[in-house]
Amino acid sequence: MGKLLLILGVSMLISSCGLKNSSESFKEEKALRVEFIGTTTPTISNTKGKATLFAVAANLADAAATEIAVADFDAKAIPFNVDFELPKDYLKLIKPEVTKGDSVKYYVAIEWDSNADGKIEEGDVMIDFDKQFPHVQLGKQTQQVFVK
Repeated sequence: MGKLLLILGVSMLISSCGLKNSSESFKEEKALRVEFIGTTTPTISNTKGKATLFAVAANLADAAATEIAVADFDAKAIPFNVDFELPKDYLKLIKPEVTKGDSVKYYVAIEWDSNADGKIEEGDVMIDFDKQFPHVQLGKQTQQVFVK
């Protein structure tokens, strides 16, 4: 009887530790705030835009990235913040599939017809790839991405 109680106690301890660790790590990565910054002061006629968070396995060179989360935003000026809510199973969404321990790269993109001419093209606020690629890291404080 004593052995049975000992085995039951140890198994409960092990299983509860695993649940605690997995939920704590998920809480760190549940949301991501990106601050879009820049050195220009554009005239913004259309304040509504869309930001997308992508992910790809870091060990792949030419693989297409997977869309993980989309956030609509309303920005009247630069800088502005966008908050992404990650789905609980976001790692399972990444294709090609990543396995536990694989490194994952994340980056953001925006679609914003900021000058309200009906097209997203030169003249609209967009990612400034000349300054930096828009990589972000999950589990960190606000990430900054340059726009022009």
